[in-house]
Amino acid sequence: MILILGTNTRETEAGSGRFHCPRCRTQRAYVQKRVGLYFTLFFIPLFRVKTLGDVIECQTCHERYGSDVLDYRPPSEMDRLMATVRADLAAGMPLQMARQKLINAGIHEVVAASAVADAAGAARKTCPQCALDYAGTIDRCTNCGATLVPSTASPARVGEAG
Repeated sequence: MILILGTNTRETEAGSGRFHCPRCRTQRAYVQKRVGLYFTLFFIPLFRVKTLGDVIECQTCHERYGSDVLDYRPPSEMDRLMATVRADLAAGMPLQMARQKLINAGIHEVVAASAVADAAGAARKTCPQCALDYAGTIDRCTNCGATLVPSTASPARVGEAG
């Protein structure tokens, strides 16, 4: 008599829920699968020898991830807003224009002024010709090309300028 013994991997469902899928870039349903190494007799799994780990499978795109993907929290709307403001200011956008851009996008004036002030930090520079304010890392005015000078105005000035 010939016995065919061996091992094979097998997946069993360990849970389900919703998560932020990195591929879909939105909330999706997932299935958590536990992968185990099973002892087989005639290719029939008899018992688990070892647990290899868990995988999370998106039920929309069917991409598979490690279980640590469940810990990911996507950036909030405010986080995305602040990242955009910081990028604009680092690229040389005047503080007044960054504030107005936020207001045009539907952000309340007070929130827009506060976001720009937080993103710009305490160090500011001003154009002596245009009177536009810039983040402290910018050296030349993007409007007229003049060399910027350290600002003596208070940070609240950004919220007052129109």
